[in-house]
Amino acid sequence: MDKADRRALEILEGLGRHPATPFYEEGLAQYIIDSLAAMGVEHSRDRFGNIVATLRTSNADTPAVALVAHMDHPGFEIVEANGVHATARAVGGVPTASLVKPTPVLVLLTDGDSISATTGRHDATTDPSDRRAERLVTLSLDRELPTTPPLPIVFDLPDFEMDGDTIRMRALDDLAGCASILAALERASTESHDAPIYGVFTRAEEGGLFGARLLAEEGTLPSGTIVISVESSSVIPGVEQGKGPVIRTGDAMTTFDGDAEQVLSQAARHLAAQEKGFRVQRQLMSGGVCEATAFSAHGYPVTGLAFPLGNYHNATTSIPDPDGGVGAEYIKLADFLGGVDLLAEVARGQRSGSPGDLFGPVSEDVRQRLETSPPR
Repeated sequence: MDKADRRALEILEGLGRHPATPFYEEGLAQYIIDSLAAMGVEHSRDRFGNIVATLRTSNADTPAVALVAHMDHPGFEIVEANGVHATARAVGGVPTASLVKPTPVLVLLTDGDSISATTGRHDATTDPSDRRAERLVTLSLDRELPTTPPLPIVFDLPDFEMDGDTIRMRALDDLAGCASILAALERASTESHDAPIYGVFTRAEEGGLFGARLLAEEGTLPSGTIVISVESSSVIPGVEQGKGPVIRTGDAMTTFDGDAEQVLSQAARHLAAQEKGFRVQRQLMSGGVCEATAFSAHGYPVTGLAFPLGNYHNATTSIPDPDGGVGAEYIKLADFLGGVDLLAEVARGQRSGSPGDLFGPVSEDVRQRLETSPPR
């Protein structure tokens, strides 16, 4: 493993030390801001708390590219507390098993400390037609809360672990996306690039793509910017862990743009010609909806890159399975490092091309033969 690869892993491990749930991303956001400042990369926060980093260039003729990932991960929020007991509501798609079976969690305090707790089934006394009641759990706390709710809760799982060639974390979705973008920006900040590059880190994706939707609605990124959603997405048939990051042609809601995809495809072809063994997959990752769809709804050309993810949303079987378990998410090291290489190549590569360019021109003899020999 070379220095650049070790640095990418260092960034991912650093991000893992800052758990975040929807609306509670401040510790992670500060880590990202500090990292960008150390790189000397220009950055700002919009009024919704999304972070936008910018690498500028004097070339105004080539479309800008935005690499987008979200900072949050599904968790819970304490809504009321009484001594060492509390009630919390799930925020985002947590495994159903954690709503009905005792599950170790951590309550995150404002001073960076945490309190261990265990979830339990909640006997709702609210209106049975209120679907939100289905998302409630009771909590048994190790000690009383030193501050009043609301407070965020995450699963008591490893921040970061290396298990051979496998990375295991509480929240690879979407810390792997954030880390790969930061690593690519760090490399690009010391190299020439032919178009503006944005790194975008959004809030409250798991609640409903909220940060991305608001950023796209505001038009924060220039019109025509090619948006690449960088996600960790559940393994589906046709995708294998260890065979490279996935060029994502769509999600559960929309199909992405062919011309935008060429930014990734061209970079992948260039890397494959340079690096023996570089691999990439291509698939419509229909296991969920990602931020490309939010930007597409506001007219941006979009594509995506995904890291094939095991234990999606910490579900060891599937999210709706009440008999399943809760475990660390995991991806393959080669997929992560390949994704960082690909994004770094995007940052330094050309932005021209369309699917038609893959074939080259039709030769004159074929053209003439078709014109002079009608179908029989």
